Amino acid sequence: MNDKISVEALKGVGVLYEGDIYDLACLLLKLNDAQDKGTNRRSRHTVYGVASDYSMLTRESRDQIMRILEEHGLPLGATVEHDEDVS
Repeated sequence: MNDKISVEALKGVGVLYEGDIYDLACLLLKLNDAQDKGTNRRSRHTVYGVASDYSMLTRESRDQIMRILEEHGLPLGATVEHDEDVS
């Protein structure tokens, strides 16, 4: 099992609108990069973490969001990375 997925894999997923999970994941990646700048850290969210943050922001059921992600075949434990960082 690959422990990394490209943020692009989230493009077709939608809970409230198509691509909303992708939009949030892109924002989270930008925030991670900004926070890690100048450090040796490399913070990344897992698919599960993106779902949890989405649930918190929208007040949608985390279980429902995770079900949708699993229906798209996304591994919940995989870290979400920039496309160029996934081999």
